[in-house]
Amino acid sequence: MISLPLLKRNALQMIKPLIIFIAVLGMYTGVIIYMYTPSLMSILSDYQKAMPGMLQAVGMSGAATNLIEFLEIYLYGFLMLAFPLVFIVMLGNSLVMNYVESGSMACLLASPNSRLKIIVTQAISMIAGIIVLMVAITVFGIVCAQSMFPGDLDIKTYIVLNASALLVHLAIAGIVFFSACFFNDSKNFYSIGAGVPLMFFLITMLANMGGKLDNLKYFSLYTLFPKDQIVSGGSGVVGYNIALAIITIILFGAGIVRFTKKDFSL
Repeated sequence: MISLPLLKRNALQMIKPLIIFIAVLGMYTGVIIYMYTPSLMSILSDYQKAMPGMLQAVGMSGAATNLIEFLEIYLYGFLMLAFPLVFIVMLGNSLVMNYVESGSMACLLASPNSRLKIIVTQAISMIAGIIVLMVAITVFGIVCAQSMFPGDLDIKTYIVLNASALLVHLAIAGIVFFSACFFNDSKNFYSIGAGVPLMFFLITMLANMGGKLDNLKYFSLYTLFPKDQIVSGGSGVVGYNIALAIITIILFGAGIVRFTKKDFSL
C-alpha cells in the first residue's frame, strides 16, 4: 500500500528539518531541566509575579513541587506546542502541497503507483516524521534529567506526557494534511492548514488567562491535551487520548479520500 522509493525520498527530504527541530527543542528541554534549581526556580517565580498575564497566557504559571511538574509548566504550555506546529505545517507543505502546486504531482501520478498508494505513503511519512521528533525529544529529556538530577524525574509520567503530546500533534497534523489534500494552491492551504491550528493555539492562550475567557478552551483542540491530569494523576487521560486518536484517523482518512477523488490543475 506504500511506495518504498517515495518513502525513502521523503525520509531524505525530512532529515534536515528534523535535525533542526530536534536540536531546537532539545536545547530548550535541556535549558528548562537545567533551571530546576532553587535559585533559578525563585527567579522564574518572580517573573510570574512581575508578568502574570504574559506567562499565564503561554501556560507558564503555577508552582512546581517536582521536576515533572516543572517541565509541564515551563515546557508543555508553549514550547512543546508551538515548535512542533511549525514543523507539521512544513511537512504538510513539502510532502503534499508543494507537489500539487508546482505540478510535480503529475510525475508521481504518471508512475505505476496509484493515487491511493502515493497519498498513503505521504501520510505515513508525515506521521513518521512527527513520531521521530517526539521520540527523540523524549529520549533526550530523560538523558538530560538523569544526568543533571538523577532520580528526580518520574520517567513513566514523562513518557505518558510526551505520548499524549504526540497525539495532539498528530491530530493537528490531520488538519494540515487534510487541507493539503483538499486545496490546489498554497494560499488556501496556509489559510486553513496553518490558520486553524494557529487559531486553536491563540484561543488556548486566551483561555489560559482565566476568568470569563476560560470558556474559550472548549473551542480549541489543544484543550484535549490532558497535561494537568497526567502530571497530577487525575482521571480522564485515556478518554482524551482516544478522542485525539479518533480525530487523527478521521482527518487523515478524509484527506486520503479527498486526494484520490479530486481534480488536479496539472
